[in-house]
Amino acid sequence: MNQWQKTIVIALVICVGILPVSDLVAFASDTPSGPGRVKQRIDQLGVGANLKVQLADGKKVKGSVVSVGEDGFDLSAKSGDSPRHIAYNNVNEVKLAKLTYRAKGTPDPVLARRVVLGLGVGRHVQVKTTTGKEYHGNIQAADPDSFTMLPDQQTAPVQVAYSDVVQFGPNLSRGGKIALIVVGSLVAAYLIWFAGWGPR
Repeated sequence: MNQWQKTIVIALVICVGILPVSDLVAFASDTPSGPGRVKQRIDQLGVGANLKVQLADGKKVKGSVVSVGEDGFDLSAKSGDSPRHIAYNNVNEVKLAKLTYRAKGTPDPVLARRVVLGLGVGRHVQVKTTTGKEYHGNIQAADPDSFTMLPDQQTAPVQVAYSDVVQFGPNLSRGGKIALIVVGSLVAAYLIWFAGWGPR
């Protein structure tokens, strides 16, 4: 490894280091620990939630929750097919299939709440409301009818009713976006000049 290659590697490490912790969390998967936590997660998301589930043996399945029981839940992959029963203790990972929400006409508070829960407390998100307001900040709490978030560059949190949400999803902070752009540029430079993609 020559001096330029070492410089690129060091720069990449530094850029990853300056990426805000809240943004790194945004890329983490939702991994409950233990059957009790899995059951709690499924109860929160509720019947109708479209999930991606990784089983204990590593196999992945996806579908819609059709019922929730004490020992597991039933997941229907396709309309008309018999639901598959999945035991909580056989789940390694569970997350929503779609972690964004956009209202189609009248806002759907059930879907909005589901996405808020799917992303979870601490995540950096962007929100648009029925009043035209737009917020970018971190989720602080998720309650039955609303969630609380702390907007960027503000000290006072705001409470947003799920019934007022018209658009919601994950969002990188400005620092995170800059860091990712820099990392991408450095990787491109490395590929062009040191990995043989550039002119000879």
